[in-house]
Amino acid sequence: MNSSSWLPDKEFAKAVNALPLVSVDLVLVNTAGQILLGLRKNAPARHWWFTPGGRVRKNETCEACLHRVAMSELGLQDRDVQGAQLMGVWDHFYEDSAYSPEVSTHYVNLPHVLQLKQPLELDALPADQHSGWRWQDAKDAVIAEDVHPYVRVYAQWLFDHGSYRGA
Repeated sequence: MNSSSWLPDKEFAKAVNALPLVSVDLVLVNTAGQILLGLRKNAPARHWWFTPGGRVRKNETCEACLHRVAMSELGLQDRDVQGAQLMGVWDHFYEDSAYSPEVSTHYVNLPHVLQLKQPLELDALPADQHSGWRWQDAKDAVIAEDVHPYVRVYAQWLFDHGSYRGA
């Protein structure tokens, strides 16, 4: 899908005000049990440490969205995302949106966890959506005040489902 088929911002803001959006998040876990977090540049969740993710576009499958997000936000190829597992379905509610501080956002979010088999260098990651990157121990992310509460839930999920392999 190309950007010429996107709704103009004013129309999209009306849609966001009236409808929930579907999104995916990618919870990457390295061999040390740390999750990858980016410091978000854009609303909603601006200035929070969050996992990479994005909206599912019209006529885009969730799998295709995962691959697009992996490429655009992380520079990962399709083969790098093989084995990502759906963690569940969560509602995410925000007081603002990407297009307006006055329009709230409701995402039906489909986070996927992926155990990385090879290192991912933070310095090589794109800076379009995030102003910085860090690896965070999942056990610390559960309680970290600068990690968004929705990501804290992901970190807790890793413990509850035996996906945490940290020290």
